[in-house]
Amino acid sequence: MRYLDNTQDDVNRSDLAFLPDADLADMKEWPASDLPASDAPALGGWTRRVVIATAVWSACELPFEVWFSRTTQEAVCCVAAKALWLALVSFVLAGSRSARIAYAFLCTIGLMAVAFGLPAEYRVFPLGFVLSSVECVLKATAFVCLVSAGIYPEEA
Repeated sequence: MRYLDNTQDDVNRSDLAFLPDADLADMKEWPASDLPASDAPALGGWTRRVVIATAVWSACELPFEVWFSRTTQEAVCCVAAKALWLALVSFVLAGSRSARIAYAFLCTIGLMAVAFGLPAEYRVFPLGFVLSSVECVLKATAFVCLVSAGIYPEEA
């Protein structure tokens, strides 16, 4: 005869009814279709293109930035910054989540830093204004693509 106030102890976990839900989930064999494919690109097609475009544009801007640098130290810093940017882009394209977060953050900061100086740059240096405007558009587009990747995951 079994009484309601008797507790049942399962010492060696032989009965699955006593396992917590988390342990049961760990024991379940999940189908392979639920797991992400290892050869699938980490980013969608348009996002990859825009990220690559920011890298290419960064490399295209480098001669102008070095040309208008006032000191050798400024020129070296420009080259080092572009090298770091290209390294970050390569990590983003490789699928690193932390690199994507850093890339989106730096795109936003760079966009704000450049955008607020555009009116003055237009009056002083019109060619620089055009170069900076393209950079702003590319960085804003890259940020939107990265942020919306979770909203539209089937991006082609």
